[in-house]
Formats: sequence, C-alpha cells, structure tokens
Amino acid sequence: MHAAAKKQQSALQRYTHWRALQAQRPTPLMLVVVISACVIRWADVHFGYAWVRALFPQNSGALPAVIAELVSLLWYVLPIAGVVCILHGRQNVWSELGLAGTVWKAVGYAFAFSFPMLLWYAWTGKAVEISAVPLLVLAQLRAAFREEVFYRAFLFGQLFRHGRWGFIPAAGLNAMVFASSHLYQATSLLEGAAIFAVTFVGAAWFAWLYVAWGYSVWLPVGLHFFMNVWWELFRIGETAFSGSFGAELTRVLTVGASVAWTVWSVRRRGAQLLPPGSLWWRNRDGGNNTNAPA
Repeated sequence: MHAAAKKQQSALQRYTHWRALQAQRPTPLMLVVVISACVIRWADVHFGYAWVRALFPQNSGALPAVIAELVSLLWYVLPIAGVVCILHGRQNVWSELGLAGTVWKAVGYAFAFSFPMLLWYAWTGKAVEISAVPLLVLAQLRAAFREEVFYRAFLFGQLFRHGRWGFIPAAGLNAMVFASSHLYQATSLLEGAAIFAVTFVGAAWFAWLYVAWGYSVWLPVGLHFFMNVWWELFRIGETAFSGSFGAELTRVLTVGASVAWTVWSVRRRGAQLLPPGSLWWRNRDGGNNTNAPA
C-alpha cells in the first residue's frame, strides 16, 4: 500500500513538472498574433488609410474629417478585438486590449509627466492657428489610442502575456515594427536612423509602462497623446526627431519622470515592475502582473 502511494505521488510530481515545462514554452498563439498584426498593418497601408482619405478628403470640412479619423481608428481596433475575442472569449476583450484600468488618473499622470514639454515648446515654438486645433487634437487622439492598443496591448501584450515571450524579445519585436512604421518621415539616412532610434526607445518605454501599470494602456495612450499634441501644436518638427537639444531634453525629462514615479510607486507597495523571471527569453509567469501604481 505504501509503495503504491509513493508510486502515485511520483507520477503526480512528474506530471506537475511536465505541466510546468509546457507552461514555459512559447505557444502557437504567437503565430496567430504576429500574422494578424502583419495583415492588419499591411491592409491599413495598402487599403485602409488610402481608402479613408479618398472618401473623406482633408479639405472637405469638419464632419468628414471627424468621420475619417473614426474610421481610421476602427480599421485597427475592430480586427484586433475580433482576434482577441476568438483567442480569449468575448468577456475578456476589454482587459486584453488594456482598457480596464482607471482612465482619468492615468491621463492626469500623463499630463503631469509631459508638462516640461508643454512649457518648453510653448516658449520656443510657434503655435498653429486656433482653427486647426480641434482636428489636430482629434488626429493625435486617434493615433495615440490605436497605436497603443495595436502595438502595446495586442502585438506586445499578447506575445508577452500569453505567448510567454520574455520582455526583451516581445518589446524588441514591437519596437522594430513601430519604429519601422515611422521611417517614411525621413528624407536622409541620418535622419532615418535618428527617427528609428527615438521611436524604438519610445516603443520599449511604452511597453514597460503598459506592464508596470497592470497591463493598462491608458498611461501610454495619455503620454503618446500629450507628447504628440505639444509637438504638433507648437510646430516643433516635421518628423519624430527635431534635432533640437531643448526639445529632446524635455522628452528625456518626461520619460524620466514617468519611470521614476512608476518605480517608486510600485516598489512602495512591494509589487513587481515585471513578472519574476520575465525579462529575457521567456515569461514564465504569464499575464499575472495586475498591479498598477497608486
């Protein structure tokens, strides 16, 4: 009887160990996510945005412009939501897209962190005409929301949380795709390298904030929005890299403020910035980091 019990316990231990090893392996979900992201991005470049702009020209008035921004937003969000619904069920779509966090608190922090940019740009830049502000704000809101949901919650988030990629490979792929999508702004090789570097670092930073804030995109959305709005509102540059020391320094201050506050707030509560053992090749803990800074 004792021997049978020991044999059963040994078999249970082997099964538990096997299940743990299986949990650590990247799953086929990563193929679904990567292929879906490529198809959505390709369709937007070759069909979506061109189709929207042809149907709703920018000089056709305010209402068509608003409709164009809304359609451009849904062109990304609806396919992503459909894929997430198939993978995780309809009841989990909201949280899987990173939309379950506290919106206004995150937006308030984003405004505070980006305040150095607002001050410097307002002092050194030249503001756009008042009539252009509403559509400029709407366009940047659309860009910030859809890019953070697509690149951070979907492409990075699904690979990191469920595909069990480590943070570095998941954030690296996300940053490569994100940075490459901004290269159209460059007019020279040097400018292209600068734009790629700035947007690559920005993508990795947003991915880290997304995880550290409990898999919520609201702080990245807020920062993405305010940083872009201040940039465009005061005409700091035509691309993602201005070449101005002051403009780039205030960006660094914004990034530094968000990182410092997040680290302090999370550690003050004894929580983890990243799931244990998730930095390198594999994320063994999966999507269990639900802590967000206070």
